[in-house]
Amino acid sequence: MKKYLLTLDIGTGSTRAALVTTDGDIVGFAQREYSQTSPQPGWVEQAPSLWWNSVCDGIRELTTRFAAEMTQVAAVAACGQMHGTVLLDSAGNLVEDRALLWNDKRAWSQVAAFREQEDALFWLEHLNNPPTPAWPAFKLQWIREHHPDIWTRVASVLMPKDFINFQLTGVRATDYSEASCYYLMDSATRQWSSAALDRFQLRADLLPAIHAASDVIGSISPQAARATGLQMGIPVVAGTADMAASLLGSGVYKPGQASDSTGTSTLITVVSDAPLLHTQVNNLHLSNDAWGGFTLLDAGGDAMRWAREAFGGGQHSHPEMLRLAAEKKPGAEGLLFLPYLTGERLAEKCNSRGQLFGLQRRHEAGHLYRAVLEGVAFASWRNLRQLSECCTMPDTIIASGGGSRSELWLSIKASVYNRPMLQTANQENGTLGSAILAATGIGHFSDLGQGVKRMVQIASEIQPDARLHDAYQRQFEIFDQLYLQAQPLWDRLDAASACFEEQGS
Repeated sequence: MKKYLLTLDIGTGSTRAALVTTDGDIVGFAQREYSQTSPQPGWVEQAPSLWWNSVCDGIRELTTRFAAEMTQVAAVAACGQMHGTVLLDSAGNLVEDRALLWNDKRAWSQVAAFREQEDALFWLEHLNNPPTPAWPAFKLQWIREHHPDIWTRVASVLMPKDFINFQLTGVRATDYSEASCYYLMDSATRQWSSAALDRFQLRADLLPAIHAASDVIGSISPQAARATGLQMGIPVVAGTADMAASLLGSGVYKPGQASDSTGTSTLITVVSDAPLLHTQVNNLHLSNDAWGGFTLLDAGGDAMRWAREAFGGGQHSHPEMLRLAAEKKPGAEGLLFLPYLTGERLAEKCNSRGQLFGLQRRHEAGHLYRAVLEGVAFASWRNLRQLSECCTMPDTIIASGGGSRSELWLSIKASVYNRPMLQTANQENGTLGSAILAATGIGHFSDLGQGVKRMVQIASEIQPDARLHDAYQRQFEIFDQLYLQAQPLWDRLDAASACFEEQGS
C-alpha cells in the first residue's frame, strides 16, 4: 500500500501543499503566499486562478524535493477558507476570475432586507444559522441584483477547496461542512433546502452534490496530472472547510469539546450533537456526524498581520513581535485594542471599527503588539460568553491554527478565559485533519475517531493565572463598554467618510 498522503490548504493568506505519512508524520510543506484585494470598504476578493496556480506550484515543488515519496501518494484531501463564492459556466470555466470571500460585507443590504421580511426563528431552525453577509446565498443575491450580465452565465457555484477539487477531478462536489454554511442546507435532512432555494430564486442544479468529508469523490484527471505532475487516478476525497479540518486535526470532534482556532480569524467553537440556535452563533457541520456552534472574530491572526505593517513597517518578524510583546507587562500599561478591523459577521451592526484606546507618549511597539494580542483575547472572550447562552461553558479549550504556536498568546487567553488552554504536539492541525480524512477515505482508518487517536496528541496544558484573570476582567469591562458606546458612531463615520469620497470624485 502506498504510504503517503497529499493535503492542500487553500487559505486566505496562502495555499499550502503538504506531504504526510499515513501515520501522521509531516514530511514537508510547500507554501505560496498572496494577499486579499479590497476594491471598496467592506469588499474582499481573491482570484480563484491564484489558488489553482498556487496548488500546481506547490505540488511541483514537493515533487522536486521529494521525488520518490510523491510517487507513493495514496490519496489527496483539500481543506480551505469557507464561503468564497466561485462561479463557473456550463463548460466549467470561471465566469469571472474573482470570488467574494468569507469576510466580504457587500451583501449587508440583502441581509438587512431579509431580516426585515422573514420569520427569523423559522430560518434559524431550518438552516442552522442566522443570516449574515458571509453566506453564499446572500452573495449570489447581490451578484444577481448588481451584475445580471454575469449572473446569466453562472451554471455552478463552488467554494474554494471544492473549486480545487473540481480542477483536480472534474467533479462538482462539496461536503457537509461547506454546505451547512451556504445558508441553503436543510439542517434536518442535510440536503439542499427547496424552501431556501425558492426564497433566494436559485436552481438546485447550481449547487454541487453533498458528501461526507472522507468520501472519495473522484480521482486525478489527465488534465490535472499534466498541470500538477501528480499521477493519474489518485483518489481525491471531498475534504472539508479549513475550520472543520483544524478542529479534527486538534482532536476536537466530540460533543462538549471546545476550540480556539486562530488563523486569519479567531473562531471559538463548542461541539454538540445538534446546532446551537442563537441569533449570534453560527453552526458548522463538522467532518464527522456532529455540529460546531461557533462565534467569529474576523480579524484574529490578521490583526497581528496588520499590526506588523501598521506599527513596524513590516520590519519585525512574527517571533520578534511576540518577543517585544512579552517584554511588556500584562495590560500593556493601560493600552486597549479593539480588533474589529474588518467589521463583524455576527452582530447587530457589521460595520464595527478597530480602535486603540489609552494611547500615551510612553507606549512603544511592544505595548502595541501586546495590546493586539490581549484585544483579540478580549473580543474572543466576549464571543465565548455569547456561546455560553446556549450551551454549557467548557472546562478546557483546545487551541488550533497558527495562533496555537504562541505560548504567550495562549497564556494570555488562558487568563482572560480563566480556563486551561491545551496545545497539541503538532500544531499543523488543518494538515493533520485533512490527512485523517484522506486516510479514512481509502480505508486506512476505520473511522475518523481512530484517525484522531493515531495522529493527534496533546503536548501541554497552559493554566490560567487567577490574579491576572481578575485584572484582565477589569480591563475587559472597559473594552466592552468602549465597544457598546462606539456603535452609534460607526454609521456617522461611514456617512462622514462618504462626504470626502464625493468631494474626491
